[in-house]
Amino acid sequence: MGNKEWAKRLRKALAAGLAGMSLVFLPAAPVAQANIWTDVIGGVIGTSAVYNYTLKSLLAMGNDPNQQKKLLDTDMKERGEDTEAQDNELVDSVMRQLIGQGDYAMESNSLPFRWRVNNDDSFNASCSAMDYVSVNKGILKALNYNRDELAGVLAHELIHGLHQHVAYDGAKSLATQFGAALLLRENSGILEGLLAGILLNYHQAKNISVPSENDADRAGFYLMASAGFNPGGFPAMVCKMPDSPGENILYPDDHPETSKRLSRALDWLKTYGIDHVSVEGTTIAIDGKPLLMVEQPSEPYSAKEMAYFIAGGLAKAFHDNRLATTWHFQAAPGGVVDFLTDDEAYRPLKEAIRAKGLAPVLEQMVTAAYRDDVRTGNREKLLEEEQKYQEKIAKKRAKAQRKNEENISSYQRKAEQYNAMGLPEQALHEADRLLLCDPDSTFGHTQKSLAYHQQNNFEAALTECDIVAQASPDDARNLMIRAFAHQALGHDEAALADCARVEQLAPGRFADIHLVTGLVYDGRGDEESAFQAFARAVSMSPQLGIPEKYAVRLNGAPASEAADSEAGE
Repeated sequence: MGNKEWAKRLRKALAAGLAGMSLVFLPAAPVAQANIWTDVIGGVIGTSAVYNYTLKSLLAMGNDPNQQKKLLDTDMKERGEDTEAQDNELVDSVMRQLIGQGDYAMESNSLPFRWRVNNDDSFNASCSAMDYVSVNKGILKALNYNRDELAGVLAHELIHGLHQHVAYDGAKSLATQFGAALLLRENSGILEGLLAGILLNYHQAKNISVPSENDADRAGFYLMASAGFNPGGFPAMVCKMPDSPGENILYPDDHPETSKRLSRALDWLKTYGIDHVSVEGTTIAIDGKPLLMVEQPSEPYSAKEMAYFIAGGLAKAFHDNRLATTWHFQAAPGGVVDFLTDDEAYRPLKEAIRAKGLAPVLEQMVTAAYRDDVRTGNREKLLEEEQKYQEKIAKKRAKAQRKNEENISSYQRKAEQYNAMGLPEQALHEADRLLLCDPDSTFGHTQKSLAYHQQNNFEAALTECDIVAQASPDDARNLMIRAFAHQALGHDEAALADCARVEQLAPGRFADIHLVTGLVYDGRGDEESAFQAFARAVSMSPQLGIPEKYAVRLNGAPASEAADSEAGE
């Protein structure tokens, strides 16, 4: 190919990418153009200074609590916050189960997740580089408020954040386009514009490349299953997706075809069920032998969805029970046969089996399946593959817990920032991560005590302060925090003793000792002593909040005058 023809085709490819930046992140190019990108620019990705600079910038933004807050606030301002209690309680419960019980690892330069339900009626959800998950209220209704289907969506989004897809794909995209412009000598001023465009387009369109989408699907399936959700909720969610790449459940373009996502989800379901469970249409089979067919939809779910929920219960049971005997088939009141536990993930399976009277058939098929496991060794083979995946997670988790300056500095900064922002839950998250990599960190315990104070958990705050006091008995700041905890718990003498010690260590530095003293005296009913203490506190730090009745009294006599008068006496 001649240079002119090559340049002409490359310009078309570059133009296609640039034109798409206003709507989507990295649109798929025609095959011929994609070959040009691969052959000519592919080497730029790994070596480009643009890639390294952009990746560093995006990772830094993704590790900044203030950027996370700005994005959350902007999202709520632009799309509005869904204030329906039902919606928020549902999303909160699913997110907390995924985060609290799922098997995953966080990078040290990642933020604790924050989330909100917005007022957008479309079928969508997204996760930013800053680990902020935005959930459209429209998707909740479309999924019939089903926890397992929603877990499929949110687990997918969490993986985008955990694997830092936005930063890595963003840097790759910018380096590719900048490299093309550089080769064409048309790169003047392009860096700043494209960097801004990447951030904007990820915020608005949330478009991530197909490999990252596939990764989020696969790892998201495992995350939701490991957190205890019905794994059939993932394919059930996928079958609800609009059958159009341009109106995908998660992003507008550059996603895998819905039919392929569903096919892969059913493959993962089968693998998770130790290769015993399969679904063809609405027929659920064990080792290829039909168990039951869902013939009618069950409002509000389609027959396919119900088939996936039933198969998901079977897959979970095969996965979690190493022996057929732990399915606990047994006679129950009413002449029925009960099995497994009352775990919600098993409910669709148990209801379907009871409705059709298939418990004896199921017990026979389950027993045969476990006998086959012994013969083929399939269970051990499949669980060994899963163990390898878990070992990768454990290795990543260990890296984030390694005691080094980078990890310690990152956790210290974020814990302090979240406390300053009035976000104690997130502050505790980062303080705990700090203490995992540096168990002797008094800074970590101090940040935990501050966070517990904000949550009015004064017993826990006092415990953290005592830990710091043992290691650093002359830490005036810690003693000041502990004085607040003692006062809140009614330990008046201990609070006053800590205040006196603070004044010895740092005379005139902490106005808070007078605030605590005032609160102690007020609690005792000694209003005059309380007033004098509050007056001193406000004279040193006017922004300190004091009880309303004392603030009103001080309005008649400026705090400084009241303090001077008391000092003259």
